[in-house]
Amino acid sequence: MLHVIICDDEAASLSFLETLVREWAAGRKCGIAVTPCKSAEQFLFNREDWEEADIMLLDIDMPGMNGISLARRLRQEGKRVQIIFATGLADYVLEGYDVEAVSYLIKPVEREKFFACLDRAKERCGQEEPVLLLDLAGGTARVRLAQICYLESDAHDTQVHCVRSAYSMEEEPPQTKRQTVQETEVAAVTTEAVRCRTGIRELEERLARYGGFFRIHRSYVVNLAYVSRITRKDVLMDSGETLPVSRNRWEALNRAYLNYYKK
Repeated sequence: MLHVIICDDEAASLSFLETLVREWAAGRKCGIAVTPCKSAEQFLFNREDWEEADIMLLDIDMPGMNGISLARRLRQEGKRVQIIFATGLADYVLEGYDVEAVSYLIKPVEREKFFACLDRAKERCGQEEPVLLLDLAGGTARVRLAQICYLESDAHDTQVHCVRSAYSMEEEPPQTKRQTVQETEVAAVTTEAVRCRTGIRELEERLARYGGFFRIHRSYVVNLAYVSRITRKDVLMDSGETLPVSRNRWEALNRAYLNYYKK
């Protein structure tokens, strides 16, 4: 059964979208549970009591926290919920896709287009996200690739810096160190370092098959999705941390970064 949460501050829009979702589910013979809420704050306050969402329909222009901010918060927490924006605002399309939204629909929502978006979201729900298995001193950790911020060489080991709560232990918890942000701007994510007994070169080779990771220095491999700014000497990560860039890697890094976002 799929759980769909609809977040919209307009009662008429909330009711209309719920009707369409139930019509779509009936036509696909898909079991569904629908939870309506009138604001991002209501969702955040009640979510511990609700079943984990598979699909979220978000309005953007809501009192208090808007839909884009809510989506960013969910992504920062590592939530893989499928997000569809249904809004009257056309100005946030790029921000919508920046949080990996399935689609960005302008109200009034067209029935067939909406159903096609729900079809894509349902299909994505069934896809397993790539993970990396880490060999730790105290056990084994399974980490989602999308939650790895960067790798840092540590002698023969590697510190895998992950978005907080990104790893799943098979045995006892690893020793972790939360990174403190010393930047003037607020960090978009908070990271923890998990010490892995595998060298950075081997981990880099494992990640190469998936794309999106780049070695910027002999001691660092970054996830391009978390790179905020690039200069000739360093990169600023979304965590607020600054990492060095080797002189001979700068041009290749820029090309890789541009190609990543073109895709």
